[in-house]
Amino acid sequence: MKANIGMKVQGYKSRCIGVLIQASRWNGEIIKVNKKSIRVHLTENINTFGSRETSRWSISQDVTYTYWKTTSDGKEIYRSDARLYGIITL
Repeated sequence: MKANIGMKVQGYKSRCIGVLIQASRWNGEIIKVNKKSIRVHLTENINTFGSRETSRWSISQDVTYTYWKTTSDGKEIYRSDARLYGIITL
């Protein structure tokens, strides 16, 4: 397992609208590591539309990301419930 307590991570979620991408990123720190999940304390949310930042705000929320899969190049992917807070790739 690549996740360690204190590691800075970023959750990411996006969708394509025409030719532009609307994306949301959540910055945080891992506070707990289990066998099949990690708990992350989120501290910041950044929303973009294309290359333009539309909003940025501070938050303080703990979110559990569960293990989803390991890619062919060895990266581990975790996702939040219903991907509400995106996915994290380690």
